Amino acid sequence: MRERSPLILLLLLGMALLAFVLTSSARMQAMEQIREQADANLSRYIVSLQYQLDRHRDLPRLLASQQQLISLLEHPGNAQNIDTANRYLAWVNATMGATDSYVIGTDGITRAASNWDQPHSFIGNDYSFRPYFQQAMEGGAGRYFALGNTSRVRGYFFSYPVLQAGQIIGIVVVKVDLEDIEADWSDPLQDILVMDEDGVIFISTRAYWRFRTLGYLPEVGRQTLRQSYGNHESQPRAGRPPVGPAASRLTEMDVARISASRRYGQAPLLPLDIIRREVTEQGDLLLTLVDTPGISSDRQSGRAGHYLLRSRLLPDAGMRVAVLASLRPLQSSLLKTLGLGLTFYLILAALVLFFSARHRMKQRHQAELQQAHEALELRVKLRTRELTDANQRLQQEIEQHHQTQNQLIQTAKLAVLGQLSAGINHELSQPITAIRHFADNGRKLLTRGRAEAVTTNLAEIAGLADRMASILQPLREFARPQQESGRGVNLQHLRQGVMVIMGSQLEQKQADISWPEGLERLWVTGDIGRLEQVLVNLIGNALQAMIGQSSPRIDIRLNSQSQWVRLSVRDHGPGLNPDALTHVFEPFYTTKPTGMGLGLSISHRIVHSLNGRLEAANHPQGGALFTLTLPSYSPQEHA
Repeated sequence: MRERSPLILLLLLGMALLAFVLTSSARMQAMEQIREQADANLSRYIVSLQYQLDRHRDLPRLLASQQQLISLLEHPGNAQNIDTANRYLAWVNATMGATDSYVIGTDGITRAASNWDQPHSFIGNDYSFRPYFQQAMEGGAGRYFALGNTSRVRGYFFSYPVLQAGQIIGIVVVKVDLEDIEADWSDPLQDILVMDEDGVIFISTRAYWRFRTLGYLPEVGRQTLRQSYGNHESQPRAGRPPVGPAASRLTEMDVARISASRRYGQAPLLPLDIIRREVTEQGDLLLTLVDTPGISSDRQSGRAGHYLLRSRLLPDAGMRVAVLASLRPLQSSLLKTLGLGLTFYLILAALVLFFSARHRMKQRHQAELQQAHEALELRVKLRTRELTDANQRLQQEIEQHHQTQNQLIQTAKLAVLGQLSAGINHELSQPITAIRHFADNGRKLLTRGRAEAVTTNLAEIAGLADRMASILQPLREFARPQQESGRGVNLQHLRQGVMVIMGSQLEQKQADISWPEGLERLWVTGDIGRLEQVLVNLIGNALQAMIGQSSPRIDIRLNSQSQWVRLSVRDHGPGLNPDALTHVFEPFYTTKPTGMGLGLSISHRIVHSLNGRLEAANHPQGGALFTLTLPSYSPQEHA
């Protein structure tokens, strides 16, 4: 059982690593597929929406030149002109597929409409409050999305002024119904949203999302949409809070402004129940929101949905189109990939255990035969030994004495070699971690085409390789003390090397490290590779001492004199107990459950070989304090 335990533990670790790799790979692939499908559907919907709008965009300009409508506006009281204009607008609607067409006088009163014979005709209604009327009265084309004031039907309005002798005598308006595009959407895993410049959803494949706010628009997109609508209802409002991922509710001024335009009737314009927002490393926006209708005030009773948001700005149309892609396929893909991968791994692990057990049985059988053979040989030796004389026994004892002495020497060498190997393994783990970090970043930067950043990462990796070589260089110092003289190390260069190695760990643990000012002006006598080794050990131990803290902090302070330079490294952990202060620099002494107890011992020996001192104490305000004292160095004198 003891023989199988390491193998079983190794197989379990392999299964955990495989699960992590499979999960990461499957997540990336699934997210890429969802992203591509969302972008494709977004492009398809935008093309369909743009086509629908482009069909009617120039229709008001064309109608503004028709004599029937000009005659009506010149003589609004003529019944014959009104009838002719009404029938002409109805014919235009039937021919062009528009929802409504009507003519408005300069006072905002509708003179003629395509629905003149319907119960809720537009004739006689005052639309002077509508932005599209105000835009056209300024001499340009107007466009605007709103809920119909009379029909209560959502529509997109195009307007254009009617000119006569250079003067505006009226406005022609064409309303387009966009609900058909909304109804034709059939993808159950993706929902379409179309928003105005205030982030109000006016088109959605889910009816209970309409006339609610998403609030994710960046400020530049909002300003672009305002400009696309002109100066009416789109001027920046004083006192409006900055727009960002957390801004999802309209201000009271926004609600009052929208209500004054009667754009969305009596809709309360409440925000969607967004529970969580997350931005991935690829820049994707992930939303978790309550997607069950009728429970906006009670999140606990709603069903939360997870979505990927992809959007595109249409400034010419004054809107932003977005796709909310459900992440349910992501979970099923993860489970499927993980299930297949772990099943194959378990089969392979079972085969490994079977052949391992078979091999152990074979070895046990061979060991039993060997023991029987050795027992037989022992009997022969015992009987032969009785026939030897005292001189031969004395020579055998002398030979055994020499063998025992050689074995003791060899054992001592192996002990030293084992300590040295463990120390080298401890010191090389940090540069290897940093190399892995730069390699991962380099691969991501390479996919983005950032060659210069990749070159920088490769240079950092080469530097770390040199750093690892310098760690292996001082092997001989374990056999005899090594004196370093005449070599200077700039403290700023030392800081840069340490941060290259420890940057990944500090960022991962969200640790804050403060360095003193003026490091570039100070030099110490020593070797930069081994001094980096010492500081990396001290900072690493400080991080270990603050495990569990939400905001770990390391303070490095500087005290320089004419002959000495002192660097103190302080953590904000529990400090060192009296027993640890006594034995902290001894080999294999550690207070950590997983530590080897070699870092501080090696660091102490390195500092001593550089004619310096490494001391441990507890800071008066709490935490451990390690003080590194090194001889100062003057580049001018050595030059």
